[in-house]
Amino acid sequence: AEYMGIQNRMKTRVVEWTIFIFASLICNVQSRIYYKEDFGEGWESRWRKSNWKAEQQGKWLLTKGKWYGDEQLAPGIQTTETNKFYELTSRLEYPISTKAGPLIIQYSVKFEQVIDCGGGYIKLLGEKYSASNFGGDTHFFIMFGPDICGPENNIRLVLDYNGKGQQWKKVHAAPNDKLTHIYTFVLYPNAFYAVYLDAQILDNGTVSEDWDMGIPKTMPDPADKKPGDWEDYMYIDDPDDVKPADWDDQTMIPDTSIQKPADWDDKIEGFWETPMIKNPNYKGVWTRKKILNKKYKGIWKAARIPNPKYKEELPQEYTIGGVGIDVWQVKPGTIFDNIMITDSIDDALAQAETIIERQVETEREKKSKEEGKPIEKPKPREVEVKP
Repeated sequence: AEYMGIQNRMKTRVVEWTIFIFASLICNVQSRIYYKEDFGEGWESRWRKSNWKAEQQGKWLLTKGKWYGDEQLAPGIQTTETNKFYELTSRLEYPISTKAGPLIIQYSVKFEQVIDCGGGYIKLLGEKYSASNFGGDTHFFIMFGPDICGPENNIRLVLDYNGKGQQWKKVHAAPNDKLTHIYTFVLYPNAFYAVYLDAQILDNGTVSEDWDMGIPKTMPDPADKKPGDWEDYMYIDDPDDVKPADWDDQTMIPDTSIQKPADWDDKIEGFWETPMIKNPNYKGVWTRKKILNKKYKGIWKAARIPNPKYKEELPQEYTIGGVGIDVWQVKPGTIFDNIMITDSIDDALAQAETIIERQVETEREKKSKEEGKPIEKPKPREVEVKP
């Protein structure tokens, strides 16, 4: 009995020590910052300029920018020349895998210029990229950030799938108000992702649903056929519109000022044809006016049904070895700053809040004073965060 009591006490002590060690390991797990760049003095030693299209490469300027707040936080690198490419890369201290845990990429960008066409995104690269040849055709795993060109003003989020970039299906406008904005992308090993803008959730979901990767979850129903009476033309010809009697749609007419010569011999010179001239009364090809089709039902699409070949796919593993900036700008003035790669969304959002408090708030106040009108703070977004 005494022996059994000693055995039981030893088992209890082993269990207690096991729980203690396990709890200690949990408590000692700390977040990791894989990469951080605030673009202070000496930034050029950490970044490599590319020789890709060397004659078209623009110059960078370390600057605090306009309306800056905190002097230590403000400096970033700015594009300075018109109609130029801007290519830079910086290596991580060691490669990181997206299978190891959450991957959070965050940075700030500020369009100080009235931008016509230009990107403000960054790229995450593999281990074996060439810094000297880095350019638009270099393979990347993730591209994230604002892209503004004419009427297109979107946040781009491209993920690699078997060597090909796949575009984010969702559409969100990128702010273009000359203020600093912080972009945050979170990718989890279980295929869940989230996008934050200025420390507020913007959107989230799963990679399989929001990118074209692998076999789609649903497919068009092959048994679903377009009804014979389906009207998919929004506008139709107006049956009551009649061509005017005086409408002249002949492009060329005979030149009546030229008569057949009296000595013209049809047998020798051929049949006489009056020369043609442009019709001065030509009005173009007449077409009926278009009216709204009252029977219009929209573009027909087959109903979608579950795809029997579908299976849930986790994102492929990305091994990240570097960060790259690869943009083309018609007008310069974009400032990149505060790049951070970590596994902690809390650390990333804490940094974003600091940037907003110490930098963006001052920018907003100075811009408001200069323009003589108040600038509203962005309202909290209501987005359901999926588990």
